[in-house]
Amino acid sequence: MVRSFQNNCLPKGVIYLEPLGKKGYSVPKAGTIQVTLFNPNKTVVKMFLVTYNFGDMPVNHLTFLRHRIFLVPVEEGEGPQGGATDRKKILCYLIHLRFQSSKSGKLYLHNDIRLLFSRKSIEVDTGIPYELKSYTEVPKNPTYSPRV
Repeated sequence: MVRSFQNNCLPKGVIYLEPLGKKGYSVPKAGTIQVTLFNPNKTVVKMFLVTYNFGDMPVNHLTFLRHRIFLVPVEEGEGPQGGATDRKKILCYLIHLRFQSSKSGKLYLHNDIRLLFSRKSIEVDTGIPYELKSYTEVPKNPTYSPRV
């Protein structure tokens, strides 16, 4: 079941995985997840391809993966001045995936999949060249948390 919500700044969508079963949606320990975002006219707005590898995840643990896509100005002579570029990044899309392992060690997408997409990406200076850059993050220290 998909629901979308709108607030003043960031539209978001939530895909509830509860109808698929109590454990969630079974996935391999490593692979690629594809989530396609459609507009009301049923045309594709964005296709997310998120690669993951949780082969070392212990049984009965949880984690998440966050994939963010930014619109970043192309700078001539790119160098170690990441701070200036970080301030100019515009978040376009974000997908948040939650994973859990069962007692038997199987991996599941569980609870929900959350999507954010920004309208600000439409309001950029067209005189400056931009490129899309994506970043995938998982929690660190600890990467996995025990299920309670």
